[in-house]
Amino acid sequence: MNITTRVIYCAAAFCAAVIAGSAQEFVPGKVYVAEITGGVAYTVAGGRQELKKGISLPVQGARNETTPAAHVVLVYSNGTSLYVDEKTVIQIAKFEQKPFPKGIDTTVTEPSVSHTVGRITQGRIIITTNKLMTGTTMIYMTPHAQVKIRGHEVVIEVYDRESRIYVVNGEVTVSPVGASAGGLGVVIHSGQEAVVTDSSVSTSDKIQVLPIDQSYLDSIASQLAAGERAQKIVVFETVTGADGSEIQANPVVPSNLPVQMTVSPATLQTGP
Repeated sequence: MNITTRVIYCAAAFCAAVIAGSAQEFVPGKVYVAEITGGVAYTVAGGRQELKKGISLPVQGARNETTPAAHVVLVYSNGTSLYVDEKTVIQIAKFEQKPFPKGIDTTVTEPSVSHTVGRITQGRIIITTNKLMTGTTMIYMTPHAQVKIRGHEVVIEVYDRESRIYVVNGEVTVSPVGASAGGLGVVIHSGQEAVVTDSSVSTSDKIQVLPIDQSYLDSIASQLAAGERAQKIVVFETVTGADGSEIQANPVVPSNLPVQMTVSPATLQTGP
């Protein structure tokens, strides 16, 4: 092999490696079912999936609908939990993330850059994130607003004529539907809520920013706790599958398991 041939061969090999790396730059994310109560219809890839506590499954393209008195808590493979309350309809148009090695504590920090796009058309969701990576994007849309989330506890409620976004802790940017692409939106901080009305109201009056009432926080305390609890019961890693990299969920085993006591028959009293 002469020098020219060797250079061409090496260049071709380098290009092939770059293409292969680009193909695996992002992989479809998964969710882990941390808690479920009542009737939940979960449809993905054109088929309905039966949700059971402790299973993991694809979420990109999924539609999730809960019946009255039902709820489900999902944990994304980037460590974010999603509490889907009763009578809620939500679709996840996109959830992908970069592969990441085993050993990252996804209960504390996001393991790699991820991109999430969801749409809630009715009901209530609660998003609880860990520390998000620089470059991560998380967008949830409603019929009235677009919500860009940077963490850490955010509630989105959708009604017929308005959407309400509560930032329990963290920061989000809210833009009304129909706003110009270059618009900056309104930044909502911890302890604030944004009320976004429908398109029948003038643009200047669409977003109202208010302090969150303590009584509201008290009313959702159990849901907030469930989301935080869910984040601690599973970790994720990227493994090599038949079609390349894929994400695997690993339930967390408690460090202090209860001691199983064994009583020897010899120690039992057989009489007074």
